[in-house]
Amino acid sequence: MHEKLSFRSKFLYGLTDLGFSIAYTIPAFYLLIFLTDVVNFPPALAGTLLLLAKIWDALIDPVIGHVSDRTKTRWGRRRPFLLWFAVPFGLAFSLIWQIPQVASPVGQTLIILGAIFSFITFFSLLSVPYSSLAPEMTRDYDERTKLNGYRMFFSIIGGLAAVLLPSYYFGLSPDLRYGYRVMGISLGVVLAVLPLFAFVGTEEKLAVKQERLPLKKGLRLVLANRPYILALITYLLTWVAIDIISAVFIYYLKYWLAISEENSNIIFGIIFIVAAVFLPFWVKYAERFGKKGSYFVGLGFLALIMLATIFIQPGQRNLVYLIAALAGIGVSAAHIIPLSIIPDTIEYDELRTGHRQEGIYFGLVTFMQQFATSGALFIVGLVLQWSGYVPNTAQSAGALLAIRLLLGLLPAVLIGLGVLVLLKFPIDRAYHARITQELAARATSAAGAEEDLGRNQ
Repeated sequence: MHEKLSFRSKFLYGLTDLGFSIAYTIPAFYLLIFLTDVVNFPPALAGTLLLLAKIWDALIDPVIGHVSDRTKTRWGRRRPFLLWFAVPFGLAFSLIWQIPQVASPVGQTLIILGAIFSFITFFSLLSVPYSSLAPEMTRDYDERTKLNGYRMFFSIIGGLAAVLLPSYYFGLSPDLRYGYRVMGISLGVVLAVLPLFAFVGTEEKLAVKQERLPLKKGLRLVLANRPYILALITYLLTWVAIDIISAVFIYYLKYWLAISEENSNIIFGIIFIVAAVFLPFWVKYAERFGKKGSYFVGLGFLALIMLATIFIQPGQRNLVYLIAALAGIGVSAAHIIPLSIIPDTIEYDELRTGHRQEGIYFGLVTFMQQFATSGALFIVGLVLQWSGYVPNTAQSAGALLAIRLLLGLLPAVLIGLGVLVLLKFPIDRAYHARITQELAARATSAAGAEEDLGRNQ
């Protein structure tokens, strides 16, 4: 079954993820330090509120996915969310950077909690239906990889913008609060507009006529989908590895190679740019060799590059620029392939159960990613503490070894486990084609039965 999408649809769908990437990355980097250094909120309490926000995010994602599965409008099931919540999303992003400093500790806590929870809620109300929209735009095995390529291109560009833009805003005034406020307002406007592009430029082609499942039954059916569980585990192992690399790389550059923060930004920029450039390569490679083969090559290559970082010595600082470029090739594959595999399991579930539940599927992806990443980064923090790490000073040999192993060995092991899990994944291009053909035959048969029933009446 060939369901090709127009360039316009793929471009506008992908463009929307530029906003989600910015809205995710900037708070990840700057929200904690904003609360502690600008709002003057106690660090331990700020960290606790951010943990609560993560838990809230994880809990509401499957529920939002289930609600979008049950939504019926003339625009479809997913697209209305992009229209309804675009402006509240941009406003909520802006407000988290306008938090005032108040005298009452309880009042200050409630203001921060309200601002962060509002932002998280509107983010999920957009991002979960947005992710769930992709499988409904096309069933074509390769077209989904292309669609994800457009999405990840803009995601990477958004990540690069999120790294570079804040320094511009912070330089507008000696008062950091002013810079944060201007950043919140200007980027909030951008974030309020971008979801509308996906609303206007996409179409939910797969009409769904089925009973509305209760959340509990829907979750039970999803968790019984073995190919989905395998794809989900692979995705989680991959992105926990990427998140660990992102978190530890700055320690590696600063303490092992003595590279300044300014040059660290250049290195991160190299990774982002190379990753964006190689996205079309991985799309074409997946078309020729399949998604599993692309994962084995692309992520296997990244694992080897990360292992190589263990052996770079402090006197070989320039070598890290080459390593960054090579890592960008593997990071590009990580953006494209794992997320392209998951939609193929939805047709498997539809053939098996007669139901399509994209919302719950992608809600669970986000739910599990939040917990897996939080747990992994918690372990990273413990390892650094146990190794004798002390901030802003020369590190002990034990701490330096821990940093190198966290960056090089741990992600490689996680990616290796992802390869082993994906070896068991049964759905390739030919298998998926058989599934879609059976679904098409079932739909034709059902339409014929309805037509006969109408004539008999």
